Amino acid sequence: MLSKTMQDAKNFFEAYKLKFTYRFTNRAIYKWEKESVAAHTWGMMITADYLLEKLEKLAPWKYNLDRAKIYSLITYHDLIEAQTWDVDLDPQIWGDHDSKNLLEEKAMEVFPQKLPQEIEKRFRKMYKEYEERETLESQFVKIVDIVECEFFIHSKKDFYTNWSKEFYIEKRCPHFAYFPELTYIHEDLISFYEDNNYFKNHA
Repeated sequence: MLSKTMQDAKNFFEAYKLKFTYRFTNRAIYKWEKESVAAHTWGMMITADYLLEKLEKLAPWKYNLDRAKIYSLITYHDLIEAQTWDVDLDPQIWGDHDSKNLLEEKAMEVFPQKLPQEIEKRFRKMYKEYEERETLESQFVKIVDIVECEFFIHSKKDFYTNWSKEFYIEKRCPHFAYFPELTYIHEDLISFYEDNNYFKNHA
């Protein structure tokens, strides 16, 4: 019989699958872009610090964000993808995101129970908070999620082949409303994409 420690080690393999769960896998263009969900999570950690420092300079004492909660939300927000994998945010396959949400709902019925008990409860709590997007921390982490991704692929023009400016604004812009001081980052990205003809049907 395995000891509790070794059983936990075995159970951790469910979470460690994120190391080998790759993002951007639905289109041929992503063939060489082997970024794992775990790497994306790490990227979000340092992006969070970058944006937190920005906020502290632009709006000191306004938000009083809980850094520990932010890091915890980042750690757990995509953990379910160890079970469901990722779906590319591409306008031509946007319907797949509806299917992804259903897959995640189904996976949440069984996946958390596969984790060590010590983190199961934390995972459930953080995942729920992030998905509901009712706290400032979860709203901030959504912006972190967007900025990390955009900074990572901003120089890869082909990633935006199917994107229009309207689609980009629709999917990205609303999340910045909670932190208007950071809206300029979103606007700078749009300007860069426009100036370099990234968007579909851009003149």
